[in-house]
Amino acid sequence: MNRALTINTALIAPHADKPLSPAMVTALWVVADHIDRKGIKAAVDDAVWLELPAKLLRGEGGRDDNHWLKECLDRLCGLKIAGEYKGDPWGAVIIAEWRIVQGGSLVRLLVPPGAVNVLRAPETFAKVEAFAAYKLDGHARRLYAALADKKRLRETKREACEALR
Repeated sequence: MNRALTINTALIAPHADKPLSPAMVTALWVVADHIDRKGIKAAVDDAVWLELPAKLLRGEGGRDDNHWLKECLDRLCGLKIAGEYKGDPWGAVIIAEWRIVQGGSLVRLLVPPGAVNVLRAPETFAKVEAFAAYKLDGHARRLYAALADKKRLRETKREACEALR
């Protein structure tokens, strides 16, 4: 698996009302990358259903029975986010609903509009090699992502745009 995940730099070390496990952070990165790859706009008004292969969310070497993936998705359903838009407060959860279908090989996620806006990669993004997202531990993963982001900042605007293609 030699692919890069495109994530919002704010997600390198996400803040939440509860501690996030390394698996939860990796799942957030994968979902954010999927939203970015699908070209979903940041200002959506409706929730978005995403379909991802379960193996992307659980990573290489993850349990095929999706035991830990179910636990991770349950915890992400309880992860609250909040903010302010044009002076008005708002709140949401990262995942409103999840389903594991097709014998455990496909995950369907319902992502509310507020979460899409948070997860969508804005002007400031990091490219993280997928192997690092799955294989590195918490602090090492965040350090790797921060260094990858700093490397991207040295690229010209044209190189950065080409890297997204």
